[in-house]
Amino acid sequence: MKSSSHLKTFFPALSMSSSLHVEGSKTLIDENIPKICENANQGILNLFSQNYTEINSIPKNVFIANLQGNKIYDKLYSAIYGTLKSEISLTASKALNYKTSRDSCLFPCSLFPVVDTILQSGVNGYTVNLTKSLETHRFCEAASIPLIHYREQQRQTESLYICGLIPMVKCTYQISMNIKTDDFQSFVELNSPGSKLIIQKVDNDNVILRSYFKDFSEEIRSKTIRIGNAAEKFDFEIKFDGYNKTNTICTNDGNFIVTPFYSTDRQRLPYIDFSNGYIKFTSFIAGKGTYLDVDLYSIGQTADRKFITAIGSNKILAFGLDGPHARDTTEQGIRYLNSKNNIGTIWFDIELLEQYSETDLEYLRSLVTNDSWDVGVHYSEELNRLPLEEAYKVIDEGYSYVYEKIGKKPTSWCSMRNKDTVAHAIYAYENLGMFWRNGDSGIHAERDIGNLDDTTWEWWEKASRAGMIHPVFTHELDKDPAIKYSISSSKFRSWVDNYNSNNVSIVSFYEYGQINRNTFDASFEKLRYTEHSVTFDAHTNGAIALVNVNIKAGKNTQIYDNTSEKFISYNIEQDNSVTFWVEDRHTYSVYVN
Repeated sequence: MKSSSHLKTFFPALSMSSSLHVEGSKTLIDENIPKICENANQGILNLFSQNYTEINSIPKNVFIANLQGNKIYDKLYSAIYGTLKSEISLTASKALNYKTSRDSCLFPCSLFPVVDTILQSGVNGYTVNLTKSLETHRFCEAASIPLIHYREQQRQTESLYICGLIPMVKCTYQISMNIKTDDFQSFVELNSPGSKLIIQKVDNDNVILRSYFKDFSEEIRSKTIRIGNAAEKFDFEIKFDGYNKTNTICTNDGNFIVTPFYSTDRQRLPYIDFSNGYIKFTSFIAGKGTYLDVDLYSIGQTADRKFITAIGSNKILAFGLDGPHARDTTEQGIRYLNSKNNIGTIWFDIELLEQYSETDLEYLRSLVTNDSWDVGVHYSEELNRLPLEEAYKVIDEGYSYVYEKIGKKPTSWCSMRNKDTVAHAIYAYENLGMFWRNGDSGIHAERDIGNLDDTTWEWWEKASRAGMIHPVFTHELDKDPAIKYSISSSKFRSWVDNYNSNNVSIVSFYEYGQINRNTFDASFEKLRYTEHSVTFDAHTNGAIALVNVNIKAGKNTQIYDNTSEKFISYNIEQDNSVTFWVEDRHTYSVYVN
């Protein structure tokens, strides 16, 4: 991908902490003869920082929402155990307070263990053959959490989302928080990218964190670390590593634990992974508890800094269409996207392609050729149902068919009802270069909202207003009301408008992935500098990359693309460094004054 002119001209506001150093400790010298140097390490780059002790209102990038609506058995649970309510506020003690409370219930708390046993047996019998519920059942067994409470409370409790974080292949999150509860069985689940963490006040003195993960045999295991004193706030770090597929939890006293990503699917991805642009907290009230308070004092994100550092973008969102469905059900929505300078991926369904007229095929080819929509494959079969060798044959044939019909190589794929696994992902990437749309690093990062449709709109309405970045797809765009698994036209336009108001560009899955993988892939060579300028060659994975150059910019600073022979726009950061987009195999000059 040589350029991305559809991207809105926006640069994430970074808070940098170091000054220009070349070759470690030398600053720019007073000479006009260019000096060649390495892209030296220069400390820490502050990517995101919110200190809730210094603000007077809840930031726009913070919201609470639950993933699933209420059903009949949810109402039964509330009647027995009490209704759960979540809210966020800024407290007098200068913290972002995420409070979950439980009101009066049908039975006295002393009878909860008996009711738990009765309902647990019923839930186990009902869910044992359901794949998603079985996965939850296995986790609850490993974590010694009652299944009935874990299933039902996450359906009713609104989770706290902190958005605006920067997708990176490697980065560190800093969290300062405290928890208060009236029952030590209650806990907070923290989902940072790739992780499943339980934070629990176990007595009056200690707060522990358990990091869960699956080993190669799919057994769920965990490691535990003490992260603080229950009587005061505690600070800890989470180091995300998308190359080695691990998370490292570090505490202030120097202790740490290292665990693989929770999901083996994400662990086994055949390509480098990158972090999501958000973290999530979900409270669970257990035993006789009636409340759980989470006080957040600050959230930060940092990465290792070089003189020139590639960073991800929290201003691009991956979107696509399955099918695509009939032209009269998608064309207006596609036109509206394009009018806002947005695009997406079309996962071409092989059976649907066979039914299209030549006129409709030309329309679809035009979207790809003239409007820069990307090409993917939607396999018309559930790959999970096929023996692996047969599934591999289907993958090969579908790839070739879509390539032949549309005229561009597919870059990503999915299958009927998303019934596919990482084994298929490994084959598709290693043999055809296609990335997997699904899995925990794709649309299933949040399990129940990867499909933008009318049933998930309540969640997406809040998320889009907050500018939350999460990969998503849908089917039809133009009907109101929509059919199942599709989004109504009015809601879709609101969704697009919400992201547009947040300066977020809607892009293809491939572009979203490659830009953020450039935080590992991109390199910068032939670095030459004088007192007043820096010149370098950019090498990327083919997509554009967002870079930060650690200079001290002035009001007359200019950046010139020597390859395209034009000056380009940039953003000056808080420490006067500059951030701008670069293309593969282009040479750039930064003129400081």
